[in-house]
Amino acid sequence: MNYNLKELVGSMWEHRKNKDFERKSLESSYRGLYVKASIGMTGNISKIPWISYCAEGQETQKGIYPVLLFYGTPEFLERNKNKTDVRKIVLAYGVSANKRPDILWGVQVNGKKTIDDAFLEWKYDTTDAGIKKYNSSFVYKIYDWTDDIDYDIIQRDIDAIIDIYLNIIKNQKKESVVSVKHFLEGNFLIKVTSSMLPYRPYITAIKSKPFLLLAGISGTGKSRIVRELARACWEEGSEEYKAQKPKNFEMIQVKPNWHDSSELIGYVSRIDGEKFVVGPFLKFIAKAIQNPDVPYFLCLDEMNLAPVEQYFAEYLSVIESRKWDNGEIVTDPIIDYEPTDAYKSLIDQLFYDDETRKKYLTKENGERLRIPQNLIVVGTVNMDETTFSFSRKVLDRAMTIEMNEVDLEGGLDKKYESIGKLGAAELIGNAVEGVDVYADNKGVCDRVINYLKAINGELEGTPFKVAYRTRNEFLLYVVNNLPYNKDENGEDIAQEVVMARALDEITCMKILSRIEGDTEKIGDLLDRLKEVIKKQLNEISSGKEYSGTKDKEGTEYSVSLAKLKEMKLRLKSGYTSFWS
Repeated sequence: MNYNLKELVGSMWEHRKNKDFERKSLESSYRGLYVKASIGMTGNISKIPWISYCAEGQETQKGIYPVLLFYGTPEFLERNKNKTDVRKIVLAYGVSANKRPDILWGVQVNGKKTIDDAFLEWKYDTTDAGIKKYNSSFVYKIYDWTDDIDYDIIQRDIDAIIDIYLNIIKNQKKESVVSVKHFLEGNFLIKVTSSMLPYRPYITAIKSKPFLLLAGISGTGKSRIVRELARACWEEGSEEYKAQKPKNFEMIQVKPNWHDSSELIGYVSRIDGEKFVVGPFLKFIAKAIQNPDVPYFLCLDEMNLAPVEQYFAEYLSVIESRKWDNGEIVTDPIIDYEPTDAYKSLIDQLFYDDETRKKYLTKENGERLRIPQNLIVVGTVNMDETTFSFSRKVLDRAMTIEMNEVDLEGGLDKKYESIGKLGAAELIGNAVEGVDVYADNKGVCDRVINYLKAINGELEGTPFKVAYRTRNEFLLYVVNNLPYNKDENGEDIAQEVVMARALDEITCMKILSRIEGDTEKIGDLLDRLKEVIKKQLNEISSGKEYSGTKDKEGTEYSVSLAKLKEMKLRLKSGYTSFWS
């Protein structure tokens, strides 16, 4: 077929009306690019038809490409029936949704809105699986889709974006195809702002593992910071931003009498028939599932008032099943399909859309109730005589950050924390295991592994030795920190210093948090760890200060070395641990 935009669009609607999925008549070439129009696949009409323009080596499944997206089909209009003006055509900087591309649009999309951003402003519903897969592409232009739309104007814009595209393809060097920045950003651009920097450890810890423990004395703002991170996922000035409790935040207060999951997850009641009594955790999971592009924060307040491994056992098991699959992170079901009245009552209570319920109630190849990738669980922790200590099972599965520093002058000038806009790119990881980042960041990862080998040398023969899970989390945390290479003044920070800072922090989170014992058990271990950590961090940072601050003695500040000093002092009483 010879390429003519107006004729191609007309042919698409004819094919769509007749449910004719024959492809050849919807394929052509233009300016050396492969042009493909899609109305869906056999038996599955697309909610969003599209026309893509792909260079050699690029495809819609893996690559970048200019693309026309048609938001105005009956299926799309049904999702937005309360809107009066929803028919739009979007010309976009297309980005493959399922597989990360080998090259990026680069500076061309700096400051550009994603399709999701644009439709969020207009309050359009693009959460359906058949719609949201295009949400990460960047908007070039948007047109009102009317009966007399001028396709000549659209064609001129297509030519303009093709000019940009061909220049990128021409100048792209193979050796720079896969970069650290690329892997971290996925289909997005990470927007690191100066206001975000104080929250960097929380943000990157969450992105590395969406299960975080915040430990510290009462009143330091542990639960508040979870609420403010949730608030930062919305545009300043929006109703959700100004709300006391944003819809993507839920706080559950743990009770001392919780010794199983019935209060949190729920249970089957056989009073007046078989019915599932749904707990708040599953209700919040359902909300996150139905809003996949927004990070959802669940705060378990005073998490260790009851034994975590008892009331949260299902989550602790399922969180370790996370894997990267077909463009998203998936887990085993937290509650699997059962052909029972109780399971049906559970699904009926969680989902109100008939189509969604049907998917979860389908036995073969149906949807299952899993931990969605946008769910972030944060537990606040106080350590005193009223609480339980954490088992290694819990500590091995979580990231831990202490919050004992108090600024009595802080928080008096603004009602809300100034964090900056956080979205999927900043908070939801696209890597689960070390293998997911190793090939693209081999030099960085090898230095992390050598650091861990040195640590393990001192931990040999102890129950605190580092294994594969910890190694993976070290690699993810360091790699996720690499984009944060500017200080508060916008000055560059050397990559070596960024690495050392990240290693220092996660050493505290994942190694020191597991160490406890008496003088006989760990007396000299703390001293040995202090020396090896200090040596390794200095070597990695090339002797430069990686924190930018010094203690009263003028020595380089390190959170892990400071914690070891604190633990050593407490050992004088005969016993010590990470927990203050």
